[in-house]
Amino acid sequence: MKYENEINEVINNVIPKEGLMTYEEHQEIIEETFKQMGITKQKLSDDIETGVKNGYSVKLQIELLKRVLIVANPQ
Repeated sequence: MKYENEINEVINNVIPKEGLMTYEEHQEIIEETFKQMGITKQKLSDDIETGVKNGYSVKLQIELLKRVLIVANPQ
């Protein structure tokens, strides 16, 4: 997956692992958020690549992804 590091960074910033939360619990929250949104990391990576080919920077797309994830997973 080409943009996995960027996607993981966004996820960990938007859906941070809280104090007593285990790694597994954190992953479950991330998976459930993605499931509810109907997306996968691979789909996001592919969409970012399509955006790059259409002239949109990775940085811009990552900022938009952050906004979408914040709306989907309010703290």
